[in-house]
Amino acid sequence: MVEGLRGFLNVLKAIAIFLALGGVVSFIYYNIRKRDLFGGYIGGLVVGFIGAIIGGYVLDYLFYNISVTILEFLSRGIGVNVIAGFIGAYAALYVMNRLNHDRERKKY
Repeated sequence: MVEGLRGFLNVLKAIAIFLALGGVVSFIYYNIRKRDLFGGYIGGLVVGFIGAIIGGYVLDYLFYNISVTILEFLSRGIGVNVIAGFIGAYAALYVMNRLNHDRERKKY
C-alpha cells in the first residue's frame, strides 16, 4: 500500500515539475521575448508542458550517462531531468513560434 502511494506521489511530482517547466518557458516566450503564441499564454503553457514531457524522456533516454555524471543533483535527485525538460519545452515553443511566422505580440 505504501509503495503504491509513493509511486503515485512520484508521478504527481514529475507532472508538477514538467508543468512548472512549461510555465516558465511559456512565460519567457510570451512576456519577456514578446512573441505571439497560438492560444496566448495558456496555449504556450500546454505546448511547453507537452514539450517538457517529450524532451524530458527522450533526452534523458539518449543522454542518460552524460546527464548523470555531469549534473547528478539535477538529473535524478528530484526524479526528473530538469535540463532535458527545459530544452524540450523551449524547443516545442520555438517550433510553435516558427509556425506562427515569428510574429511579435500585439501591443494593447
